This record gives sequence, structure tokens and C-alpha cells, in this order.
Amino acid sequence: MSRPQTFPPEYKWVGQRFFDDVTAGLRLHQIWTNFAWEELLSRYRRSALGLLWIVFGYAFFVAGIAFFFGGFSRADIGEFTIYVALGYAVFQFLVANVVDGCAVFTGATSWIRSSTMPYSIYVYKSIVRSLLPFGLHLVVVSFAMFFWQPQWKWTVIYAIPSLMIFILNGIAIQYLFGLVAARFRDLEHFVGSITRILIFTTPILWVREERTGVIGLVADLNPLTHYVEIFRAPLMGQEIRPIAWIVVLGCTLLCWLLAALAADRMQRRLAFWV
Repeated sequence: MSRPQTFPPEYKWVGQRFFDDVTAGLRLHQIWTNFAWEELLSRYRRSALGLLWIVFGYAFFVAGIAFFFGGFSRADIGEFTIYVALGYAVFQFLVANVVDGCAVFTGATSWIRSSTMPYSIYVYKSIVRSLLPFGLHLVVVSFAMFFWQPQWKWTVIYAIPSLMIFILNGIAIQYLFGLVAARFRDLEHFVGSITRILIFTTPILWVREERTGVIGLVADLNPLTHYVEIFRAPLMGQEIRPIAWIVVLGCTLLCWLLAALAADRMQRRLAFWV
């Protein structure tokens, strides 16, 4: 009777290294949550208002948008303000995951070289550090919604799975971009250049339904358009287009697949690249 085929302990199946690291880091949640909180506090440590600057800064932004850009849309001032405020909050969170992902490992050089902690710890820390400002931005948006949109619809519950999708994407994207950027440092500069353009090609300061032709096509070809839609639309009582979920779920699966493949080929050399 033949013995079953066995695999070397260091390589079981494609993606095993990535998923083992992700699950191992998840168990050490106290470490990365404390790291993220400490880094966020250090930015405002000597300021009088501390983290409240995040709230006030975004409130000033929302007020400025309502005053200067409200006349560029056919929607009333309240609906347009909520539209922009929600869209920009989501956009900032998503872009932060991409930009921070390029430096998630290179920014932790001393820790990676001197400890044996799972690499995913630095990814989780970066995501939590982005989630905290995102939550404070939503507090500002909620006040605007209570003022201009007091009647909340049951569709708001769809924002919860959308947020879960954002976090899953953040894990894969930061892990993937962190590995590639550690090997090819030009990626960080390339991503920085591309993200400056995305604010104009994503329906943030303009309403997607009011644009047709080339502008509408470019917006639909931009994946961020669909990511923003699956979170903003249910909060505003609007329906999510099926194409939005198709694009988001497809991109999510692709990101996790690429992250798993990159980890198999690049993870063991990361300590030498940083």
C-alpha cells in the first residue's frame, strides 16, 4: 500500500505562507492595536485638542464643500454635501491603504530585522491607524445627515458588509504592495503619482449620475468608483448597481490571490530588502 504524498513543512500549498502569517498576526491583536493607537496619539501629542483636530478638520472640509461646490450640482445643497462628505471619507480611507501599504514593511525595518513577529502585524497596525480617522470622519458626516437627512432608510445596513470588504481589501493590498515596494522602491513614487489623479476620476466632487459620455465611462473604469458606491449609496438610501458589487468582489478576490502568490515568492527575502 503506497504512502500518501507529503509536502515539505516549509511549503504545503500555494498561499499557505500568506494565510499562516495573516492568521498568526490576527491572534496578536493587542500588539497591533496598541501600536496603531500610540502612533496616532504621537501625531497630536503636543496639541491642545488632540484627536479632535481630525473631527474639526473634516468638519471645515465639509462646510467648504457645501459653500463652494454646492452650485455645481443639480442636487440640493444638503444632499450634495452628504454625497461629497461620504465619498471623500471612503476615498481617503481606501487611498490610505494603498499609499501606506507601500511603506508598511520598509517603515518597520528595525522590527522586522530584530523580531520574529508575523509580518501581518504591521499590516493590521496600518489598517487600524487608518480606521480611526475614518470613524471620526463618519461622526462628522452623521451630524450632516441628521441635519439634512433625518429620515434614515433600512438600506444603511448594507454599509456594514461594505466596510468588511474594505478591511479585507486593505489586508491583501497592503501585504501585496508592501512586499513589492520593499523590492522595487519605485512603486511607492508611482502610487503617489497615480493617487493624485484618482480624486478627479472618482465621483467625489461631482455626481456620477449627472455625467455621461467619456467622463462617465472613465468613472466606471475606475475601481474606486464602485468601492465608494457600495458604501455611500445605502447610507443615502440609494440602490447599489449590480456592476459595483461585481467589480468590488472581483477585485477583492484578485488582490488576495496576488498577495498569496507574492508572499510565496517574496516573503522569505523581505528581511534582506528592508
